[in-house]
Amino acid sequence: MTADDYAPLLQSGNDLVAQAQAVATQDFHQARALWQQAGAFFAQAHQADPEQHAAALRLAQAWMAEAHALQKEGSANAAVMWTNAAAQCERAFDLAPDHAPTAMMAASCHAWAKNEEAAQAWMQLAKHLQQLDAEVASKN
Repeated sequence: MTADDYAPLLQSGNDLVAQAQAVATQDFHQARALWQQAGAFFAQAHQADPEQHAAALRLAQAWMAEAHALQKEGSANAAVMWTNAAAQCERAFDLAPDHAPTAMMAASCHAWAKNEEAAQAWMQLAKHLQQLDAEVASKN
């Protein structure tokens, strides 16, 4: 796999997410299967070009969808999946350390994983980045 494979893999995953979102309210099991397939594409895209924030972030979002599905089922594995999603958000943040939404996603995942200290730290970082963004926007 090469960096040239990144964009088509990312697009394939995005297409599956769109399909999953279209059926999620009618058939959650089908949507979950589509999200899982999308996650596989995002993982491949991330592997093809590990320096791309979008693929890393989309993989985290796929894991968040799976964590949510496990939680909805009452699975004890939900907390583990939330922890994995949080770790993937952190990897994505490393690639774009000024991206407040990624920090907020990490905070959310840590909160769902019941890791309150990490959730608070990521929330504070996200708020700080949002304030910096607002200051920059007000100067422009």
